Amino acid sequence: MTNPNVMKKQVDEFWASIAAKDIERYLACFAPSAVAHDPVINPPLTTSAERRKYMEGLFGSLETIAASIDFITVCGMSTAAKWTVKATSAGNDVLLEGIDTYRHGDDGRIEEMWGYFEG
Repeated sequence: MTNPNVMKKQVDEFWASIAAKDIERYLACFAPSAVAHDPVINPPLTTSAERRKYMEGLFGSLETIAASIDFITVCGMSTAAKWTVKATSAGNDVLLEGIDTYRHGDDGRIEEMWGYFEG
């Protein structure tokens, strides 16, 4: 079983990569066969190329991004995080709050994630 601190650090890295608008760093958070339900109402992103395209669209629509983890907890090989994103898009302020759940592999990388937020 992965150390809980390793899984927490992976979630920290996930959100730090988003705040930095760093797609390569973001993609490195996922295991090669990972599935992202981001958000859960969208079709799952099952490949690195799909995750890249999703983030390119997101990053292209936002001028600035500040992301913070408000709370994180570990349960077995899973984590859950409540997060806040403050951004600007076309000169307007954007506030998003949500909860993500993650299932981690033995190396701590994300194998599956589920995003819950209104956007």
